Amino acid sequence: MSRLGSHYQRYNVNDPIKFNSQQFERNDYQGVYSPQANQQWSVNQEVDIEYETVNYYLSVSSKDRDIIAYPNVNHYSVTFPELKNIHSIELIQSIIPDKNSVTDEPYLLLKIDEIDDVMVSNNKAVSDAFAILLLCCPTTPGGFIQMDHRVHEHTVKYYRQPKANLSRMTVTVTDTNGVPFNFGNDTPNPPNKGFQNTFVFKVVCLEKKRAALNFRSVY
Repeated sequence: MSRLGSHYQRYNVNDPIKFNSQQFERNDYQGVYSPQANQQWSVNQEVDIEYETVNYYLSVSSKDRDIIAYPNVNHYSVTFPELKNIHSIELIQSIIPDKNSVTDEPYLLLKIDEIDDVMVSNNKAVSDAFAILLLCCPTTPGGFIQMDHRVHEHTVKYYRQPKANLSRMTVTVTDTNGVPFNFGNDTPNPPNKGFQNTFVFKVVCLEKKRAALNFRSVY
């Protein structure tokens, strides 16, 4: 009898199992890809996740539009990096060209197709607008005009359920009757900077709160 014992078998090799036959959670593909496991929730319904507000300042200008598709500065659409889980959108500044006696208007209206239900009024043009633009005196005759903050508080759109995303704004600047205001003919390639308008928004987003790293000793 060998010194290794009667039960020793030198070449006894069992065939390995090629696939996991156990239905562990991490291998439960049906559960992973089920509609219940992939249901999209609003951030307000994710009770186990803490969120914090993060401010972004979005600048939208007519000079960045597609001039072929939007030849006039009073109506255009622009795209920008996507913002997600939006809690509020606030107009904090507007810059309007002093053209075609725009200062004779009592106010202008700013309409944004992607943002609705902000203004409430018996006037349809106002109720369709995002904000009323009350204008300051121009910096120089024929120059630019800013929004008068002394008589107009910032217009804010709040979302009870955060807006999922925003990556485009379609802007229209109208007179008091809701008719696009004619600032004049712009020149293509490059556009005439004297005719361009710019709007600055404060966008508050909800983002996952990251826990602070406590002090840790290194050994």
